[in-house]
This record gives sequence, C-alpha cells and structure tokens, in this order.
Amino acid sequence: MKNNIITNLKNGIKNTNYNFAKNLFYHLICPAVIALVGLIMVLCINFNLGMDFKGGTVATVVIEQDLGDGEVYKNTKAELDKVLKNNKINGLVYQKVETDYYGNAISVKFEGISDELRETLRADLVSAFHADDTEADKEIFVKVDNFAGSVDMGIVLSTALAMLIAVICAMVYIWIRFGVSAGFITMFMALFDNAVLLFVLAITRVRMEIGTMAGFGFVTIYSLISSLVYFIKINENEKQEKYSKLSNTEMANIAVKDVIVSRTIFVCILFVFALLLDVVPVYMVSSSSLPMLISAVIVYLSSLYITPGIWSRTYLKRKVKAKQEKEKEVVVEQKLAEEDITQVPEVIVETEAKE
Repeated sequence: MKNNIITNLKNGIKNTNYNFAKNLFYHLICPAVIALVGLIMVLCINFNLGMDFKGGTVATVVIEQDLGDGEVYKNTKAELDKVLKNNKINGLVYQKVETDYYGNAISVKFEGISDELRETLRADLVSAFHADDTEADKEIFVKVDNFAGSVDMGIVLSTALAMLIAVICAMVYIWIRFGVSAGFITMFMALFDNAVLLFVLAITRVRMEIGTMAGFGFVTIYSLISSLVYFIKINENEKQEKYSKLSNTEMANIAVKDVIVSRTIFVCILFVFALLLDVVPVYMVSSSSLPMLISAVIVYLSSLYITPGIWSRTYLKRKVKAKQEKEKEVVVEQKLAEEDITQVPEVIVETEAKE
C-alpha cells in the first residue's frame, strides 16, 4: 500500500508541466529579498548574540541536600526558577556544580542584568534558600556574578575556514566525477545556502549560540549531499538512450522530478529529528533545533528550485552535443534537398523520350 502511494505520487509529479529550470529568475526573487532585508538588519541592529558570544549573568546557590538525588534536583531547580520568574528573568542554562566549600551547588545562566537587579535577585535567593544562615555563610552560599562570553571570533573564523575547505574538497570531487559545471555549482550552492541561513537568522532574531553554529555545519553537509544526489541522477539519465537528444532544461526538470519525492520524505525525517532535539534538556543541543529546521527548508527549496536552473544554463557539454546534432540534421536536410534537385531533370527527360 505504501509503495503504491509513493509510486502514484512519483508518477503524478512526473506528469506535471512546471518548469523548475526555466523559472530560475523567479525562484531567485525570494532569496534576494531575504538577503536585502537581512543585510539591512545586520547593519542596523546586528545579530541577536547569545551568552556564548556576549556573556551574561550566572546565579549559584549551594544546597545542603545531595543534588545527585533526582527529586532533590528537580525541586531545587523549580524553586530557583520561581525566584527568577518573580524577577522577570528567564533561566536558560541550569547545571550542577561541584564546589570547594560546603555542599553541592546548582547554577543558572541567563542574559546579563543590571547591578541593581543582581542585588535584588541575590537577596531573593538568600531568602528562598539560606534565610537562616549567618551573613558570612550567605556571602559564600549565594552568588550572582557576571561572566564574559566564552567564544571569540578566532574560533568562529577557524570553524568557517574548516567548512570552506570541506566545501572545496567536495567541489573538486564532484568536478572530477561530473564535470566543471557540477563542481562549481556544488560550491556555489553550499555558500548560497549558508548565506540565506545567516540572513534568515538575522531577520527572525534567533539567538546566536554555540548550538546555533551547528546549523551552519548542518546546512553545509546537507547542501553538499543534495548536490551530489542531484548530479548522480543527472549522470544516470544521460546514459539512457531515450534522453540523448533532450536539452539541458528538459534533463534538469526530469532529474528534479526523479528525486523530489525521496527528498521530501528525507526532509520530513529531518524535521522530526530537529523537533526531538528541542526537548533535550541540554541547552547547547536544544538551541540547535531551530537552526536545523530552517536549514532543512532552505536546502530543500534551493536544491529543487535553484540548482536545476543554474545547471541547465552552465552545462556546456550537453549544449555542444545538442548543437552538433542540430548541425548534422541540417547537413542531412541539405543533402536530401540536393538529391531531390538532381533527380527532377531525369524524370522530365524520361517522360519526353516516351512521348
């Protein structure tokens, strides 16, 4: 039953008349608008940088009970979260902390707050957890401090360089296997998808954290895989005799229609996986969920609506072959015309002789 549904869906798509390759310029309108709006927002208000980049505030509370007990940790976290919400603070990263002084501690990181609010928060935490302690103990057992960002631009640039090297290696491989055009398109699409993701994050104001950076690695890998699958399909179709006389545009459209169903199923699986990441109780992991969702959509659309149009306009080998075939047809037509001209007088002579 499942195979019949997929087969019917594939047949329905193959029978559609939509020209994926020919409408390239219309497909570029949306990315162009995203790039323009995103660039304006970056220049005017910058990205929404998170704690990993610009730092924040961390509150640490020492607890007498053993935080290794799941129930104790759960209740402590709930009480700590209640104090934060009373001060209109959203706790982002909770974790257990081993201390050199009495007991274990639980800490929570959040966006930077003013000095006045830090003092207010500390007083509320003391009231909630250590109201009966001496002043000396309170200074040790409850702390609210600012911290600097843990990520510098050197790490970002080195990561970007590593991704660029990976893209270039993939480009060389696809260049050798499928030709110059396919290699450069692979590199261009990987950079294109990363640029669109960057501008979408700027527009949507998604918080930029270490986990968010994983989205760029994901979009790069997914883009390279999508290009490879597409060019494998193109290569397979070119070897079939029934496609030998088709134009670049026709070949590009056929390849898209061949892979669109499997690609749609794959992106749906990625959606489910990304949604599962969102519920993981680790901030670095959960913060990568939304960028992965956005990345999946970007690569899915660009591989179906941008790649075919660029390939159909840049793949020269097939254009030369089509031109040669056309020239051969013209030569054949000329020879046939010449033969017809030379045969006409012979018929006339025979007729006159009979008469």
